[in-house]
Amino acid sequence: MIKQKVKKVLRAIGKPAFKNELQALQTASAAYQRMIEQYEKDLVFQHPSCEGIVFSKDRAMQLHALLLSYFACVKNPAKLSVLYTTTSKMHASAYEDLKKIFADKPVTFSAEKSFKKDLEELLEKINTTTLFFMTDDGMFIDTFDMQEVIAFNPAHILPSLIKGKDLTYCYIRDQQQALPEFIKPSGVALSPFMICWEWSKAQPRSDWAYPMSVDITFYNKKEIQTLIKNISYKAPNSLEAALHNNYASIFLQRKGLCYEKAKYVNIVANVVNTEHKNRHAGLHSVESLLEKWQAGYRIQYELFLGKSCSEAETAPFTFIAR
Repeated sequence: MIKQKVKKVLRAIGKPAFKNELQALQTASAAYQRMIEQYEKDLVFQHPSCEGIVFSKDRAMQLHALLLSYFACVKNPAKLSVLYTTTSKMHASAYEDLKKIFADKPVTFSAEKSFKKDLEELLEKINTTTLFFMTDDGMFIDTFDMQEVIAFNPAHILPSLIKGKDLTYCYIRDQQQALPEFIKPSGVALSPFMICWEWSKAQPRSDWAYPMSVDITFYNKKEIQTLIKNISYKAPNSLEAALHNNYASIFLQRKGLCYEKAKYVNIVANVVNTEHKNRHAGLHSVESLLEKWQAGYRIQYELFLGKSCSEAETAPFTFIAR
């Protein structure tokens, strides 16, 4: 019954009439949120569980640094599924190296054939309460306990580990951004060093008002799976854009949660996507990193630990033998 109601509301939100009428869209989104909360009002996460999906393309060395930092920083790490694609045999060989390196870790690797089909098949196989996405240019810069994060119900509160009080600059827009007003949510006990805000009341067009992200925001697995099935996309960038364009108004109804210091950051060293011309520092080309990898080196992720997100995102890599 609940699935039928969700699909009915989603169809209404997607109608052109709603897209052209902001007030009507907000009304429909609020109705969706009330419905979800009513459905889950008695749900208590007695046994919360989580998995993550990592998107990667031609960046085995950066993915290696992400995975090393993940297992170094995360207590009770969730299982990860890496969905990757390559443009040459040399890049593909580097991913074969990763499979061997992380053979004893809870990580599986799947070579992409058709992104949308592969992702949705992967989502079908995951049976957890919570789900997050990551990209291969991310890195963990501080420690935290995964069990602490997934205790929150994403129908009400969306945790995001890429945010913190050190996130006062939006790199993509190249502008300063205000921190939101932090609140104490009623009926919810926050762990030490956690902070909460309302997505809808954050500075418009800032990172703090952007709940739909493939960079480690935690979603209800069944809900995000249903939403993803109802949109069109071809790769991670168009997936995030479609999620934002179609569903941001829904998730803006909820609260956000993060730690006082960001735990994860995107290192904007290069770009591999062909869908959007994302701003990047151009510090290390994909091919130069592949050459370093083939020579037996790795990124010294340890040098990023403890940095603020603004320091880390544009810092150059240092290489050491792996």
